[in-house]
Amino acid sequence: MKKHLRLTALLLCLVMLLSACGSREAEESAAPEKTPGPSDACGVTNAPESPAVTEEPQPVPAPDAVEVQVHYGETTEIEHVEFSGVTAGGQELWKRLYTTDYRTELTLIQPIGAWRDRYYLNSNGTVVCLSLADGSELWSNEDFHGASISSLIDERNGNVYLCGYYGPDFFACDSEGKTLASLPAVSNDYYWPTDMRWAGPDRLVITYTGGMDSYPTPDVPYYIDLKDFSATIQTDFLDLSGDRQYWANIFVSDFIEQFMSEYPAENGSDYELARFAHRFCKINRQDAITYESGSDEIIYETITLDTVNELCGRFFGLELDPAEGVLPTVLWGPDVRFENGKFYFPAADGEAYNRFAVVTSSQSRPDGNVLLSFDVYDVNLDEYWRQGIDGAFYRMTSAEAQTVEASGRITRVASGTAEALPVEQNGHDGYILYRLHVDRN
Repeated sequence: MKKHLRLTALLLCLVMLLSACGSREAEESAAPEKTPGPSDACGVTNAPESPAVTEEPQPVPAPDAVEVQVHYGETTEIEHVEFSGVTAGGQELWKRLYTTDYRTELTLIQPIGAWRDRYYLNSNGTVVCLSLADGSELWSNEDFHGASISSLIDERNGNVYLCGYYGPDFFACDSEGKTLASLPAVSNDYYWPTDMRWAGPDRLVITYTGGMDSYPTPDVPYYIDLKDFSATIQTDFLDLSGDRQYWANIFVSDFIEQFMSEYPAENGSDYELARFAHRFCKINRQDAITYESGSDEIIYETITLDTVNELCGRFFGLELDPAEGVLPTVLWGPDVRFENGKFYFPAADGEAYNRFAVVTSSQSRPDGNVLLSFDVYDVNLDEYWRQGIDGAFYRMTSAEAQTVEASGRITRVASGTAEALPVEQNGHDGYILYRLHVDRN
């Protein structure tokens, strides 16, 4: 009898096992297909779907969601920074204090960030790794030596990437504190690395704020290949043939009469922007100017606020808002006023607007802007008074301009750079100016 009971129980278990497998197979057949992977006892695959590929590694939430709060002490002699681990409910789990013996022009103690169950920081050139759970020090790496850092954490593996203002230009260590790479200086032409960002899945871009004479403009980029930690200076020059050369020349030429010096557009006053619009209209849009007699017996050239804002929006992405309702007349200098929706400029006869620019190169930047390098030329005044600036000048390449200069028709007077955002304007290549720098000869 017991033998029959054991046999019956065994058969029931087998039926239940087959029924469970059949049920799961039915469920899986109704679900979307999954990537083949390891099988369970019923032959059903359980592998998760492949994650979407993104350019920047995505963070993995830390266990227990511990947040690290950073508090800076108020002292002028030393740095005094407190790191504390706090739960989502506000409970403080741990606290650690880092100090220096002195304070310099650089920042010596800075947070880097959390990765999974650990937290990274830089303390006077030493990379420190703390446990998020209790704040204990898991490891420290003294190979970095940098300060005033820019940093990133590779969310795929916990690697830490750093650059310091006075060097090194690039440093990397893994999640266990092992040094992976250290580049004291990528190039003698670059210094003060200040910003590090992702430029692809295995590529970082770091920018400098200083350079030697061969690189006179700030924010110079270089790239780090994370596969072998090699560094490459950017050499991505854009095509300037045909119409691209023409529109780049026109764009820079619109500015050189107005600003033969350093000009950051974001710092421009209403006076400077209105003056720019007036000069632009004098050179390129005479029909936007009207002439009116003033009570002081001066003939004024006037342009409307709408014209000024159209040009400032086109070239700078800015708009003026003069306080016409506050005062009946707003003076921005000895020769300009705004009244009744118009800007008034004393008329000037015989001014020579005989300069134009030739863009010599166009270089792309990591932030989407372009860097235009250019030369400035004066047209021979006899020729200018006779026929103005020949439109062919605006289509010249650098080599063509040098040939024409040899004939005496034009003279190179300056060179410079313009940082601009490329935009399409009226169906052709256009730009919005951020910075203009001109070096006179």
